[in-house]
Amino acid sequence: IPKSDRTSIHKNLFVALICAQVILLCSGSAIHSKVACTLVAALLHLFFMAAFSWMLVEGLLLWSKVVAVNLSEDHHMKYYYLIGWGLPVLIVTITLASASGKYSADDYCWLSVQNGIIWGFVGPVIFIIMVNILVLTRVIMITISTAKRRSIMLALGMSPAEQAYEQIRAAVKAVLVLLPILGLT
Repeated sequence: IPKSDRTSIHKNLFVALICAQVILLCSGSAIHSKVACTLVAALLHLFFMAAFSWMLVEGLLLWSKVVAVNLSEDHHMKYYYLIGWGLPVLIVTITLASASGKYSADDYCWLSVQNGIIWGFVGPVIFIIMVNILVLTRVIMITISTAKRRSIMLALGMSPAEQAYEQIRAAVKAVLVLLPILGLT
């Protein structure tokens, strides 16, 4: 198994999603106990927040590889772990502390919408999505620019119409390859 930052990030994302899904599947039995329901809500909040945090880390890694082109071989996994697991723990702790006993909803084991506690999840998720959209946009721009330069070099003996077609084809291919990798789904 290759040992890389990207592989480690994907493993942690996988663990966060699996834990969240297993807790979600078992959450129905906790609805009758306020303490159990709050615990389930906190764990769901933690693991779903961790999943989004690891997606942020994926975006940061991509930014460092494509946009900032970090030439040093220093591994930044300790910072990635801090963002991937530490940030969710901090967010859940602050949300729990500020909830004043009304952390989970009355009818289900998730964050309460009535008192705005849900923003302890929605706010950070919106921020992460915005950062990743910024990263995606910048990476696509760089990839298209690189693909255009490459196609120009390969198409020196072609007519202007063939060169234009080749540039468009190279740009579309670059975008189509990147979108699934960057988590368009």
